[in-house]
Amino acid sequence: MFRLLVVPVSIGILAFLFTWFIAPVIVPEPGVVSYVAELSLYLSNAYFETMPPIIASYIAHLNLPMAALTVGLLLMLAIQLLVITGSTVIWITKWIILRLQRNRGEEVEQDLSPIDMDPRYMGSAPGKEILGRGIDSIDRE
Repeated sequence: MFRLLVVPVSIGILAFLFTWFIAPVIVPEPGVVSYVAELSLYLSNAYFETMPPIIASYIAHLNLPMAALTVGLLLMLAIQLLVITGSTVIWITKWIILRLQRNRGEEVEQDLSPIDMDPRYMGSAPGKEILGRGIDSIDRE
């Protein structure tokens, strides 16, 4: 819960404060507003065939506080989307690993059936000098 809400909101607030107070010192206020308007136009053109009236009204009345609020909210949503995606990928990975470990423990290896051999080849009788056991003793006779 902490990662899903507190971290993205705090990053959004920091972006808002940076855009409102620090960005105008680096870039003039009309430059900051024009960057945000340009981003809004780009997103509008990418996702809509014609510009919705609410976006046109937003761009027409855009000022520095609204631009700062927009940057803060967009960054907050982007960070929250990244956190949710990362958490989902981690959860799915852990679930797959758990399933693989659980399935691996259920498999029982079966022994091979014993080989039926002639008892005279299983070992050497006293006085017969057959060394070893199994198939090697067949070759000696």
